[in-house]
Amino acid sequence: MKALTPYPTLHGEITLEVKEARLDGKPLPLALISPQEQVVALHQVEREDWERARIVFRMRTPTELDSDEWGDPRRAVVLTERKTNTRLLTLMRPHTDGYYIGVVELHRDWHVGQAEVEGIVTATVHGVAGRVVGRTDRRWTIDLQVRTPTRKRTIKTVWKDFSSEENPYLNPYRTDPWAVEAADDEPIVYLNTGFEGLQRLLDSGSGADRAVQDAVAAQIAGDCWAALFNAAVYAIEVEEGEPQWPGGWRESVLRRMLSDVYPDRSPGDALVELCERRREGEGGGELQTRILHAAMKQARTSKSLGAFIRTMSSTGEGK
Repeated sequence: MKALTPYPTLHGEITLEVKEARLDGKPLPLALISPQEQVVALHQVEREDWERARIVFRMRTPTELDSDEWGDPRRAVVLTERKTNTRLLTLMRPHTDGYYIGVVELHRDWHVGQAEVEGIVTATVHGVAGRVVGRTDRRWTIDLQVRTPTRKRTIKTVWKDFSSEENPYLNPYRTDPWAVEAADDEPIVYLNTGFEGLQRLLDSGSGADRAVQDAVAAQIAGDCWAALFNAAVYAIEVEEGEPQWPGGWRESVLRRMLSDVYPDRSPGDALVELCERRREGEGGGELQTRILHAAMKQARTSKSLGAFIRTMSSTGEGK
């Protein structure tokens, strides 16, 4: 279900696919374009010095757009990159069999990591030109740093001494066992080597430590999911009153957790509700309780803590 807007929008599906990609005029192998993952991988060892990438996108829109209800309909692809604050719009032209085609160009010096591409449709509605009446449900990712067209689904974990002068950004958290950094394109969980016993416990292969290890790992995972979700919430942008999925890992986190935060709503409606809560300043209280619940489900905390409690009770250490 789409977010509510004060004017009519398209009901049918808008599809966007990559027809071909070239680096400095040379075709990119099809193995580096994944329709399933919707990722284009541009990093190749043999072509590290490329200057310009041209990616041809093909869009198909619902037949309802051909009715008289929509005035001056236009199709476009929009490229955005968060790190460089880049936003480029390319209008599409009619192609064949009802498809529209458009070319997106990336100059290597303009980009540093991942760019997201989505398709949008605009039209004149109720006398107002340029209304966004539809967009693709998923975005394509153009990644300049990977050699395989897959989305990153893991969270990087790094051991650091939080009190070391070599890690000044972690010094304020020197007494914490772990910290989560969720500001960049790749979230990181830092584990504190200076927190007594933590590294020995998590690296232990001993069966006697397994329940405690699982409980601590689940707590770290729960804290991480909650932190990532809250960071993703503040990355949501609103265009013409409609919240937009932020793309990348932020969108993945939101889509994965929103079904537990608002189980009675569709993903689109849940996103609208979330933005409304944020706009009205209701980010705490019940919403945080829902987020923590969703984070614990993702981390399977309840199961791990149950094993931990049973172990402590059997050894007498839980008293």
